[in-house]
Amino acid sequence: MAKPAKAQGTASAKAKAGARAPAAKADVQASQERFDRTAYDLPVMDLAEAVSLATALLAARPSKPATAVVEEAKRVTAARDRARALQKTRAGGSASVDARAYDVAMDRAWVTFVRRIQDHVELPPARRTDAADVARIYGIVSDLSILKLNYLAEFAQIGARLDSLKREGLLEMARALAGTAFVDEVLFCHGEYGQALGLMPAASPKAGDIVDRGEARLALVEAIAEYAVQVMAQARAGRSESWRPVAKALGPIAELRARRKRTHRAPELELRAPAPTTPDV
Repeated sequence: MAKPAKAQGTASAKAKAGARAPAAKADVQASQERFDRTAYDLPVMDLAEAVSLATALLAARPSKPATAVVEEAKRVTAARDRARALQKTRAGGSASVDARAYDVAMDRAWVTFVRRIQDHVELPPARRTDAADVARIYGIVSDLSILKLNYLAEFAQIGARLDSLKREGLLEMARALAGTAFVDEVLFCHGEYGQALGLMPAASPKAGDIVDRGEARLALVEAIAEYAVQVMAQARAGRSESWRPVAKALGPIAELRARRKRTHRAPELELRAPAPTTPDV
């Protein structure tokens, strides 16, 4: 009579083990959950945006930070203070120049230039000996979506297109097609834009100040990035309760990214649709 009892006990043990298996699997899955860091990737920032973000992050720092976070916060503070001081040196100590005016001027100059190139593209190609080169120029410059990028990215993209025209020996032809005054306006606005962003030295005694501001921006962005890494290191895998203070401390980064999406500049100026082609008669 003992054998049936033993068999029943074995079946009961197996049943309990089977019940524990899903729970154990759920525990393993929970321990593998990780903090989502993608929401805190730093966007490209100009000097003023980096200073503002650094100030917000320092204000939101954890109440009981780890030693590494404290050390990186000191670096952010020092880099932020240096950047602030250099901001005040622009224009002989006045407030820093707002890059928006330079951005608008750059947009207008570039759109006008591209539209004048498009006028030539729309001429009947059969009656042009330079149609292939015109098409090449237009292919390089026609994408106006770059004007919807942030300041630094737009500056870089326009510069890349100008470099392509020079490299392929098409800049002088573009000048002849669009008009010297319009190409010179593009080059002038691009230079002014770069100086306003602190990326290009000016032909003035204050050129060193502009270079310093560019270096200060890079140093501050690097300090912010390292600070964010150290803060995110406090978020432990599988311990969601450790994620909340990290998300709060890095909230200013998420807010900046969300604000960029909300205020993403709509294309105020767009190229007209290409005219329908008609057969030559």
